[in-house]
Amino acid sequence: MANNSTYWLAFGLVFITFAVQMAFSIKCWECRSDSDPKCADPFDNSTLSITDCRQVESKEHLPGVRATMCRKIRQKVHGEWRYFRSCAFMGEPGIEGDERFCLMRSGTYNIFMEYCTCNSKDGCNTGAQFAPKLLTVGFLAAVGYVLRRAF
Repeated sequence: MANNSTYWLAFGLVFITFAVQMAFSIKCWECRSDSDPKCADPFDNSTLSITDCRQVESKEHLPGVRATMCRKIRQKVHGEWRYFRSCAFMGEPGIEGDERFCLMRSGTYNIFMEYCTCNSKDGCNTGAQFAPKLLTVGFLAAVGYVLRRAF
């Protein structure tokens, strides 16, 4: 039984190492629909290359802050839809951590904005709805299996 526990402990440490590495090295689509119509929905990434957010320069007004998420912004200004996809420097994924939901705001002068953030996988800022974190689900399944076998 000790060997089995050692195996699962090693597996857990390796898994966490890769999960942390992936969390700090996300790749996102970067485009603007006002300069590239393929950036709008439905999104067509056939002519775009994905951007490694570690390579994106820090923002002058956010010294020391690195991009750790992807974002998609959809704006309607005076009846015209605009889309922006990029690496994100601040905030949390989705709303209260649930990437299926986006922050929506509307203002005066016929302005509407939808702000979606994600960090579940590379290129997660493609569509309106983001997938759940597959690594988290896999990890919880593995922990459940180990606990079931231990007791």
